[in-house]
Amino acid sequence: MTITKKTKRVTIRDIADEVGVSISTVSLYTQGRDGVGEETGQRIADAIERLGYTRRRSERPQKSGYFGLLLEDLSLSAFPETLYGAIIRSIETEAKSHGYSMVLSVIEEDVVPRMVEQNQVDGLIILGGSPRNDAVALRLVERNIPLVLLDNHIPSAAIGAIVPDNEWGGYSAIRHLVELGHRRIAILQGPAKYRTLTDRLWGAKRAAHELGIEIPPAYLPPAQSSGEPLKGYKEMRTLLQLPELPTAVFAVSDKTAFGALEAIREAGLSVPEDISLIGFDNEVRSEHTSPPLTTIHLPKRYLGTLAMRHLIAQIENPTDRPMRLCVPTRLVERASTAPYG
Repeated sequence: MTITKKTKRVTIRDIADEVGVSISTVSLYTQGRDGVGEETGQRIADAIERLGYTRRRSERPQKSGYFGLLLEDLSLSAFPETLYGAIIRSIETEAKSHGYSMVLSVIEEDVVPRMVEQNQVDGLIILGGSPRNDAVALRLVERNIPLVLLDNHIPSAAIGAIVPDNEWGGYSAIRHLVELGHRRIAILQGPAKYRTLTDRLWGAKRAAHELGIEIPPAYLPPAQSSGEPLKGYKEMRTLLQLPELPTAVFAVSDKTAFGALEAIREAGLSVPEDISLIGFDNEVRSEHTSPPLTTIHLPKRYLGTLAMRHLIAQIENPTDRPMRLCVPTRLVERASTAPYG
């Protein structure tokens, strides 16, 4: 007779021992409650994924065990290291720790996803904001299905949302440049359809107003590089044709800043000697540009973790009112910005 050795089930104690924290800290994290810092939470999430921990089914109402993640059509090359790749990984890690599996789908214009029509998922996360995403979100609200918006919010609708503090990030970027002595500051804005980017622009404009910096229309070129690999390239070239160049530029995303950096180089100018440059998102590549890019850090993993926790809370407590949670952003100062003069 063959005896099959049982595999020991991973427990909260195992996770606590692996990370070097108390059992209560791990318990707080797995329940999605406050009291666990971002760094500690990420270490716990990594240990959960590494050891294969899953909460007991009795700890939450059992339904399908699947949730849907909806996003705009992005190329596969966008996932490994860029902004949304890190967020998606953290969503899936948190989902696994609660016994959920993810169904990924691209949003089709004004179409309720098949996974919803066929009742295949217990809830949904919509990642990113655009008119198409908003339209689908509003249709899903009518279905009364648990729903969380991530990196987006719809002011007119009672939908749970996890958003970075984009306004404060934009404000911090301009304040940083002003503290370095810059007064001729330009802003490279993104497509107006993305609420995330318009929030960053609004924060930047508010900072300029409060700090007494005038940003003339010529220093706010309209977005021209949407959908192109070097976002911000054309806009920066427009700035470089002005009779009086800005001494500093805030780009509302790192991708926009990468394009601006290329245009500045082509013009025979240097960053930050001729023009200081700051981005937003703290993508992996921003640390390895030449020079390394000053940027606003977006807590990508934490955003994904919070979104999944918020969705599970809605699934388990469908009568709770949806909440909008705002996650702080912070300045990461590198070599692409320098004091004026």
